[in-house]
Amino acid sequence: MTTMHGRPTGSRPPLAIGLLLVALAGPAVAAQQLEARLGEIAAMAERNNAQARTILVHEGPTLIAGAPYAVRIHYLRLLRRVQADAGNFRDAYDTNELIIGLAEAEGDPLNIALASLARVLRLIDNNDPAGALGQLATLGARYRDLDSREFDAGIEALHGMAYSAVGQYDRSLHHFLRALDIVDRHPTLWSPREADIRLALARMYVNSRDPARALDTLREVRAGHRHLPPRLEAAAYFYEGRALVAQDEIEPALLAFSRALELAHAHELISIEANVLGNIANAHLKARRYPQAEQAARAALAPAQRSEDRISLQMAKANLGFAMFGQGRQREGMAHVDAVIAEMRRAGAMSTVGRLLAEKSQALEDAGRFREALATTRERENVMRDLALNDRNKAISALQEQFKARERAAQIDTLRQENTVKDAELRHRGLVQTAASLGAALALFLCAGVLWLYRKSVRTGRRLAELNDELAYRSAHDPLTGLFNRRSFQDRMRSRTGEAAPRLGSADCFTLLDIDHFKRINDEYGHAAGDAVLVEVGRRLRTAMRESDMVLRWGGEEFLVYSQGVSQEQRPLLVQRILDAIAATPVVLEDGAELAISATAGAVSLPFAQEAGDGQEPAPQPDWEQAIALADRALYKGKEAGRNRGYIVAGLRRQEGGLELDLVLPGAAT
Repeated sequence: MTTMHGRPTGSRPPLAIGLLLVALAGPAVAAQQLEARLGEIAAMAERNNAQARTILVHEGPTLIAGAPYAVRIHYLRLLRRVQADAGNFRDAYDTNELIIGLAEAEGDPLNIALASLARVLRLIDNNDPAGALGQLATLGARYRDLDSREFDAGIEALHGMAYSAVGQYDRSLHHFLRALDIVDRHPTLWSPREADIRLALARMYVNSRDPARALDTLREVRAGHRHLPPRLEAAAYFYEGRALVAQDEIEPALLAFSRALELAHAHELISIEANVLGNIANAHLKARRYPQAEQAARAALAPAQRSEDRISLQMAKANLGFAMFGQGRQREGMAHVDAVIAEMRRAGAMSTVGRLLAEKSQALEDAGRFREALATTRERENVMRDLALNDRNKAISALQEQFKARERAAQIDTLRQENTVKDAELRHRGLVQTAASLGAALALFLCAGVLWLYRKSVRTGRRLAELNDELAYRSAHDPLTGLFNRRSFQDRMRSRTGEAAPRLGSADCFTLLDIDHFKRINDEYGHAAGDAVLVEVGRRLRTAMRESDMVLRWGGEEFLVYSQGVSQEQRPLLVQRILDAIAATPVVLEDGAELAISATAGAVSLPFAQEAGDGQEPAPQPDWEQAIALADRALYKGKEAGRNRGYIVAGLRRQEGGLELDLVLPGAAT
């Protein structure tokens, strides 16, 4: 299993005379020399993948002509690695099928099993993590007696990637750490390599919105390797840039991206080049540097087309559209964005469609096109609702695939037992008395087997029900704090339109809060202390709020409290109670250290009182997503004003787009 990143280009040199002489040598000497030559090419690939790839492709037929099986399988595995490291996925998977065919012809279960793992990786790359998890369960049962550390490490790493793809990051982390443990104890394994696993782990942290841990993981990669191969070094800088962008550190992120880009140019890693340029465009868009974003997006088009990376190409076009829109070329820019959204819909990439619709809605809102922004937001709600249902179905499908794999393994064991009995019956069929006794024993054995299978099926059914219950809980709760998560809140909001209207004079209140100076806590006391603070804040919020209130972890150090039936007079008291609950006492860490903590809050209520203006009809009532966006703006104002306070959105000045805010301080009524 390797991580795939670029695509080969360039001219190819003639065959090496030295290799031809080796192939014509005596069989024993030639085999040893060929193995040594393959070792030299493998070492070369770590320094110059393109050169090693050229040698293997052009000298391969001469290199393995008439060679023993061990040399041929070694050659194919090395060829697959350099193709994968260059991002030439199609050729790498074709070579993998050659490995399986050759290993099957030789009756080599080890290389069949290892090559089967590459088929699982292909399922993950094709956005089928449920199918990948089912295949992993089947392979684990089929090759459980293989006794191969390389297979064990590979299957754990692929479990980590598959669970990360379905958003089950706690399980993903568990499997990645198990894979690292195997690789650390057996550092000479061919694949997966320790750096590959840590880079996959860093990517998981970025996707799970934990950029600080991603950066820590990348530091571990560099600390453990004085000289990373160019492909791994470029990937490390790429993920570093993504993590820094997530922390709003745009300039350091651009520096990391530029280093990744230099390595991609120097070593023909075209797929990495396209991805890096796309993320540079994203970083400039986030900083509202639209000309620079347009330049980077246009530069990403060519390598994305050459690498045949459809996702990178579409993202480059979308970034180009947003950059044009931001520079006032609104019609031309939005045409690019809409074309990409339509293409992503046809491809079934609905999570990407949801993200693009969110960015489109924000761009329209910034441009003052509120009606179109509202329509786009509602379109995104429908997409995200379908996507959440699809994610749940994928997770359930993964569990069902694993259950079916266990059933198949049980059937294989049963067939083996039956074959053993039949062989014994054939050997003793000449002895009538023995055959009769054996038949009776066989009947009893089969009855016992049927009873055993029935009981096992009942136990498996119970376990599946438990797993479904566990999945339902995990899908609705944050694994660290035990609070509700965004998915459960979105489910609640989808049914909100069907709830009874708030009683006269009351409203639904959305209070968004953010722990003050949380990054400083992580930096000075470590992430374990940060986690302890998050858990304690969650506990205090649950204790302080009503049973009817919904408390959830919104993401990172942000929390959200959703309260129904709150009157205008009660709103400042509600916000004040939240601030007081968090800052009441210091958080005591395991080592006895005490941390004084506080939070900043922004709140808004629905229905929302808006200023219509002279001669204008009132704007449509915002939905819950827009209400939270307003609360976030109020929270940001609180951060600017000094933290440890709350702002309640009392109105919206439509002409200026500004907010009318009421201040709430902890421990004092407004």
